[in-house]
Amino acid sequence: MSAERIEVRGLLAVAVGLALIAGACDGLAYLALDGLFVANQTGNTVLLGLAVARGDGFATLEYLIAIAAFIAGLAAAALLIEQLTRRGFKHVLSASLVIEALLIAFGALIIQQAGGRLSGGGSELLAGASLALAMGMQTSSLQKVGSWAIRTTFVTGLLTDGTLDLVARGLDAAGTSARSAAIPNKRPLRIVALGFGVVAVYAVGALIAGLMFSWEGGKMLFPVAAFTLLLALLTARMPRPALDRRPTQHGQGQP
Repeated sequence: MSAERIEVRGLLAVAVGLALIAGACDGLAYLALDGLFVANQTGNTVLLGLAVARGDGFATLEYLIAIAAFIAGLAAAALLIEQLTRRGFKHVLSASLVIEALLIAFGALIIQQAGGRLSGGGSELLAGASLALAMGMQTSSLQKVGSWAIRTTFVTGLLTDGTLDLVARGLDAAGTSARSAAIPNKRPLRIVALGFGVVAVYAVGALIAGLMFSWEGGKMLFPVAAFTLLLALLTARMPRPALDRRPTQHGQGQP
């Protein structure tokens, strides 16, 4: 088996692992933080509009903080990876995942201090911000390092991209010329399959979160943080070339 195939499979495994983490974090945060999403910012945007319509000041602030923290996580991971790469650091994805694990653990600690569940107050805002920051870092890290259009916290986008790609492939097979209009950059089929797989694993993570929450509440975020740290250690052992690829203007979404 070639080294390139091993590297690609390694990044596939990382993407699946991160999807599981994202689903678990979203599920546990939703249950422990009174209906807050920390990975799915589409959901928070809808809830933000509803909170404004209801005149619920605290909920409005909570959703705004979570969205802002997610954006900050995206930017922070991008800047971190850029700086580490320029300085020749070998394990940029691992470094980002270690920080993500610490942020998840910090959010878990806040929730644990409240007995496993929060409902209002500064602690809920802080825990939500910490977890949303972690999910933003995860999303940015995988896309920047892996050079793929795979976002483990953006289920709607993955379903859209995958479905349009399959439709375009069907049109290609039928002998039409609609490929350029549907999907300009043709992606390998394994990446299309990965997108659907990430959605499925994300759902599994949420399922596990629901079962875990009925057992120990939001404190079960600690095992999620530990799994994130384990994933960081595993990525540190992966061959460096696969982790150094950068998106290009014409080749984004290709491994």
